[in-house]
Parts: sequence; structure tokens; C-alpha cells
Amino acid sequence: MGRGSTAAGSGNGVQTVERALDILELLSRRRGELGVSEIGSEVGLAGGTVHRLLSTLTARGYARQNPATRKYVLGPRALTLASAVRERLGVLARPFLRELMEISGESANLAALDKNSIVYMEQVPAPRMVRMFTEPGNRVPPHCTGTGKVLLAYQPEEAVDSIIRRSGLPRFTPRTITDPDRLREELACIREQGYALDTEEMEEGVRCLAAPVFAPDGKVLAAMSISGPAGRLDEERIRELIPHIRRIAESFSASLDVSPEAASGGGDDPGPG
Repeated sequence: MGRGSTAAGSGNGVQTVERALDILELLSRRRGELGVSEIGSEVGLAGGTVHRLLSTLTARGYARQNPATRKYVLGPRALTLASAVRERLGVLARPFLRELMEISGESANLAALDKNSIVYMEQVPAPRMVRMFTEPGNRVPPHCTGTGKVLLAYQPEEAVDSIIRRSGLPRFTPRTITDPDRLREELACIREQGYALDTEEMEEGVRCLAAPVFAPDGKVLAAMSISGPAGRLDEERIRELIPHIRRIAESFSASLDVSPEAASGGGDDPGPG
């Protein structure tokens, strides 16, 4: 059956759902508005099919049309759904965070970038008398935390520039990076090595090691971290933990890919070992 011959009422509901999801995924990847012809070209659909699908998506609140330009962006319902997915992400991360905590002996955290700040979504605390209390829901600046620097490192350059302009780089300790060029250099290094360190940059006496979590489309989704007293997380201990946090973050990223290709490939168990 041809791509342009199936509409919502043709009986092929699965194909219709796939086409609607193609459109939603395209709108989620683009920052600007898209017209019907642009969308059709990107997803390989005829203009009439795109228009019918967008009409349904708009009516349900998953897409929104600008009356002035007649172009489309994601609607508020899609953004609400994304927020719900983010909350669910913390539940999915718990077994991976627990493994990270058990290996490191330190609190393990999951955090995401929300506008100009980092919000902690989930935590598995360490069973120690002295531990770091960065609780879920807490917000911190991105430029002086391990999770924040990891998340900034994988953002488009214009997004990093915008965050720096809006929030600045306030100093919290003598080690805080307050120079934009120095921060950009560190972000480039983080992309190369695949992890970030907070060496007492947010709070004296506290260190953090963080690694990125990626969505199936390759975009950074969140950051996993371990945090603890600098005396326990010294240079030697950090070196020991780097391969573990990278492996666990990669396993969590792989577990989020539910595509048929991922499900049928390899047969490896992506969960904690």
C-alpha cells in the first residue's frame, strides 16, 4: 500500500499511528515552526495526509498551528506528556542508580536540564553516616555541578550561550568556573572523555562524578552522578569509578531504546549486571 493512500479511516490504524508519531518526532526535533510541505518532505508523506494528521493532532493538543504563518509546533499536550515521561524516567533509572551506589558506596543521582537550571529527579542514597543530601526536586546551577556540565556539554552551542547570558556564571567557591571561554573549553573536554567532574565547584568539600544518559535519538536526556565528600572521592577513587559510571549510564541509555532494531539485535541484557 502506498505511503499516500492510507488515511485515518482506511482501516490501517497502525500505519496511521506510525505516521502521526513521525510527525510528532519531527516537531520535537525542530526548534522553529514547520509548514505542511516541509513536514511532508521530511517524513515522506503527501501534503493531504500530513494535513489530515495535523488536524487530529492539533485538535487533541499535541500540535499547535500559528494562525499568522499557518505553520506548526509541538502543542501543550505533547509537552505535558514529555513532563510525565521525565517523571517516569526516575523510576526506570532506580536499578541503575542502585548498582552505581553499591559499586561506589556514594549517593547516586539522576538529573535533567530544565530551562536554566539542573533539577534532580531521582536518588539512591548511600548507607553512610556522612553523605550528600541532594534530594529529588532540588535545583542547582549547571555551570558548577558535574551533572550540569555534562548536560551543557551536549547542548547546541547557541543553547549554552543563551544559558550563560540569562543566568551568568556566579561564583560559589574559589574553584567555580566563572569565565565563559574556560567553561566552553571544559565542555569540549567533557564531550571527548564522556564524563564530568565537579571538584568542589558548588560546595567546598564535595566532589561529583557524572556521565550522560542519551535518548534513542542520540540527544542527551539526563545525567547520572555520584557525589560525596572530597576526602572519599579523591583522584584515585575517581579514576576507579569512571569506567563504572560510564558503563552504567550507557546501559541505562540502551535500556530506553525500544525500537524493533534494538529489541532484535545482539541479545545482550542492557540492565544492571
